[in-house]
Amino acid sequence: MFPNIFWKYRKVLKSILYLEIIICFGFVYPVQSQSEETKVSDKKEETLSLPKTISLANSIQMGGFVDSYYLYNRNLPKDTERNYTTQAVRNNEFNINLAYLEARIDEKKYRGRMALQWGTSVNANYAGEISTEKYSNQNSVKSIQEAYAGFRIGKDTWLDAGIFFGNIGHESWISHNNVNYTRAFALDYVPYYSSGVRLTHQFSDKLSGQLQVLNGWQNITDNNKDKAWGSQIKYLFGSNLILTLNQFVGNEAPNNERKQMRYYQNTILEWMVSDQLSLVGQFDVGAQKAKQSYIYEPWLAAFDSSLGEYRETSSHAYRQWYHGTIWFSYKITPEYRLSFRIERFYDPLQVLANTGTRNGFMSNGYTTTLDILKFDPGLLRFEYVYRRSADSIFVYRDSQTSKKEDFFVIAFSLKF
Repeated sequence: MFPNIFWKYRKVLKSILYLEIIICFGFVYPVQSQSEETKVSDKKEETLSLPKTISLANSIQMGGFVDSYYLYNRNLPKDTERNYTTQAVRNNEFNINLAYLEARIDEKKYRGRMALQWGTSVNANYAGEISTEKYSNQNSVKSIQEAYAGFRIGKDTWLDAGIFFGNIGHESWISHNNVNYTRAFALDYVPYYSSGVRLTHQFSDKLSGQLQVLNGWQNITDNNKDKAWGSQIKYLFGSNLILTLNQFVGNEAPNNERKQMRYYQNTILEWMVSDQLSLVGQFDVGAQKAKQSYIYEPWLAAFDSSLGEYRETSSHAYRQWYHGTIWFSYKITPEYRLSFRIERFYDPLQVLANTGTRNGFMSNGYTTTLDILKFDPGLLRFEYVYRRSADSIFVYRDSQTSKKEDFFVIAFSLKF
């Protein structure tokens, strides 16, 4: 029965279906068209309101470094840490001297580097940073190895601002870049890092110069209101002979003391005799104005009670110090390198190194290093260091001191 009725009225049903399709199409199409126009309009507005995306430069490089060591101190000190140095400071234990992660960029018009670091050398080197300030202090800055941005302001001129490596001295903060694992006294007592602005200019293929305005002598958080000046002149006599002159001038006294101007000259001569043999000499001289003194004059209080019994006097004397270092390195084969270092540090008035002894810090050092290069970019190193001072300043056994310190170091570093 039902099939017959359906067949009878099939034309009527088909007409109704066609009518419904036409009605639906008539309502839906304008709505859909209006919706698409709205979307296009919204996209245009959204595109105009959004900032233009900046594509990452191809020169961006990511990397890192790990420097591990074990040090055996033949003085057998009771203390677990060595004095008068920042490198491999822990006695008789495995530890990390330096580890860092970095990102750098180097384009035609701009450049920069950001590196965060950790390790025993970091804690030792940043111990002089101010710890009393609230927002910038030792804990907040010691993990920053470098953080600077630079812009090319001329064809051969760059302007960098931020925190960057110090320019004084031959040896680098990164052991991988040096022919010896530990550092000479000359390097541990000059800035490994600086905070400020530096202007670099390439005068010719042989001559370049640098001018810096800094917070001070290796400090990120300034200890006074004055700014310091640094400079560098580098001259290439040839591809194998380089002369570098570094200077520093600045007040190193805190705000509650009279100015104590520091003047420093660092001279480096590098001679690459051949692909296997290199010889480097460095000589440094520094002078700093002596601290103000007080004279006992009790009669002053009789005239004015606010003056007290002591009168402050300024000093015109300068305290000086010197140090010289020679590096000799020879690559025996492509896989083995043997290096020597001889040094003399002379600071009898204890401007940089305070010993509390009669002769101050007067020490000689002798270092021998064997490098195994076949693990590149890894580096395996064996080193022996002997140091001798005029006074007994090195910790020796149980609560004793000695004029000598000698130790062995085994280190493995990897750059990636």
